[in-house]
Amino acid sequence: MLRPQSSPFTVPSWLKWSLAIVGILFILAFILFLWVYIDVNQDRKEGHPQAEAIAREQGDLTRIDHVSTYHGAREFHIVQGINESKEASILFMDIKEKKILDEVPKEEALPLEEMRSRWGNTCSNCTFKDIQYGFEENEPVFQLTYIDEQNRYVLDYFTLQGEAFDQRFAFRQNE
Repeated sequence: MLRPQSSPFTVPSWLKWSLAIVGILFILAFILFLWVYIDVNQDRKEGHPQAEAIAREQGDLTRIDHVSTYHGAREFHIVQGINESKEASILFMDIKEKKILDEVPKEEALPLEEMRSRWGNTCSNCTFKDIQYGFEENEPVFQLTYIDEQNRYVLDYFTLQGEAFDQRFAFRQNE
């Protein structure tokens, strides 16, 4: 009895099925990753359009450069931009109450880089992580995040003029 000879270009059926299953799993994993990324990014930027609208209406900003969210006792939005008199301003607002809590001309606040430099002079053995604007105890502040000499994760607060604020949180890290 003659057996059909296989062509050198014929792939076994188990290999076809394996490649098809791996391909489908890869596509599904990519779709899941994309969906999670879009969902998380939407949550991160939630409220930014409302903050921009409040800044334009109540804060008289004509150009908005940056919008960020600060999670303190409540959620605050910080909008940086240029007002009608061509001055840079920082607005601290609560979008749930639809009001601006404080407005600071940018020239009255230290630049972020200068605040980081001042902090670096006082804590030379620390590992800097982040600096951002915040709003604590009804006052605009800088929030500096770093790891100190004792390997603690620290949230330290300073006024916008660079003076020490009366809040500091240090969290011991588990090894």
